[in-house]
Amino acid sequence: MEDFSTANRLYERSDRPMLHNRSSRLLLCTVLLGILANWFFFEQLPGISIPLFVFAFYSVFLWNTRNLVTVRRDFAWFLMIPIILLSLTYLIFSNMVFNALNMLAISVLIVMQTTLAAGRSKFAWDSAKFIGDVFLGFFYRPFAFLFLPFRLVARRLNRGLSARKSSPLTKVFIGVLIAVPLVVIVVTLLASADEVFSYFLGSIPEVFAAINLDQFMPRFIFATVIALCSFSYIWSLITKQRPLTTFRQPEDYVSLTNSFDQVIAATILSIINAIYVFFTLIQFSYLFGGFSLELPKLFTYAEYARRGFFELVLVTLINFSILLALVYWTKKSGKIMDRTLQVLESLLVGCTLIMLGSAFIRMYLYEQMYGFTYLRVLTHAFMIVLFILFIFTLYRIWNTRVKLFKYYLLTAIAAFVSINYINSDVLITKWNIERYEQTGKIDVGYLSSLSDSALPQFTELLQAKDEAVRAKTENYLYERKKELNEDRSWQAFNLSSLHAKKVLANFELHLNKNDDYHTPDLSND
Repeated sequence: MEDFSTANRLYERSDRPMLHNRSSRLLLCTVLLGILANWFFFEQLPGISIPLFVFAFYSVFLWNTRNLVTVRRDFAWFLMIPIILLSLTYLIFSNMVFNALNMLAISVLIVMQTTLAAGRSKFAWDSAKFIGDVFLGFFYRPFAFLFLPFRLVARRLNRGLSARKSSPLTKVFIGVLIAVPLVVIVVTLLASADEVFSYFLGSIPEVFAAINLDQFMPRFIFATVIALCSFSYIWSLITKQRPLTTFRQPEDYVSLTNSFDQVIAATILSIINAIYVFFTLIQFSYLFGGFSLELPKLFTYAEYARRGFFELVLVTLINFSILLALVYWTKKSGKIMDRTLQVLESLLVGCTLIMLGSAFIRMYLYEQMYGFTYLRVLTHAFMIVLFILFIFTLYRIWNTRVKLFKYYLLTAIAAFVSINYINSDVLITKWNIERYEQTGKIDVGYLSSLSDSALPQFTELLQAKDEAVRAKTENYLYERKKELNEDRSWQAFNLSSLHAKKVLANFELHLNKNDDYHTPDLSND
């Protein structure tokens, strides 16, 4: 243990540039590790990929801790034997039960081995207290430095931009480079959301159409999580030991406040806003203009609404993230540039609000076609909350003294309480009955799954024109009336159930054996 302590002291005396170089090198390695994990494991059954990935992980670990970790004849390195043997079982055997158990066992052994090899255990491996070190390795180390990679990138940009040779043209170029991946994602989503927008882009959508977001986004998220957690875990073993009770900033902490250059921010906003303005014009022609232009052939209004809703919500969330990053991380310099950024950020808010309105209308059209459900009503509520948050963000753009978190938190609490008290069951039942009167379509089975609060409204279907609807409604109310008349404990007392019981007492209900009616109309979420 003396050698490990000596190595730790030598490492802790390293200067900041050395720490930055090591963290940057580790970040590059873990990004490659994340890509490798995506290739090995995403939608793939375990096999030889397990021992190969274990080998890759240890290659990254040993190369980045070579000044701290040395191979010895001790318990830590003895643990490599069971790790290798258990990894090879995925290559040799195919027992699914043991595959699951071995995954957990390998993870535990790797945490034990790397913690001991790096000299980061506070207790000896043969002490019961060593379990605490293992828990630390599982629940603290993979998450302790998740945001450090973003700080490293921010500081690297800061260093490059602070050099005298960094001209405005260079900054614009950097802004374009940052905007390119955002544009690819955003244009792909918008092209998928709107057939007309895709048509006007001409041949360009064919390039974006080749990007399958349904596969790309989950893979990207999976690889990113693996890369960040691996970085955090290994870096927590490299850097100085942190006490369990405190989560202090890492040694090379870099604040992101005022770290983003204004020229780069303006370039990114200009490129993205140009796309959004064009898309917004199309939305006014179709959704907000009452569909004054002809939709593409073989494309119904319901399909148009369904196709674009989720993409527009995702673009809205991306814009929300961009705005928060620029509002808090862009440095302030000249009055002209500050005002320019405020105008560009406001334009982004305006276009996003229009897209949010478009998504709201699309969901309404879809509900008119397929009916109202919990998910769809809550989605409407979520979009309303987003709208309010964007209004607060717009206010913050022009008034830097506003504390957004306070307004966000209060809005979230108020929205959550409100959604509980609007009695969505009653609204869903009422709206679906109104839709039934207009279209003759209803899913009685879905409405019967709602709470007792909806029963007073539900009884209106006893007067439905369709005999099958009346039969199914009466059967459900008959069964529910029997359940409500059963003795219940006082602990289960509920006002909505009591009210439903009183309402059903006024109806003479019978069991109808010809109940085979069901329209799976509301299940298409």
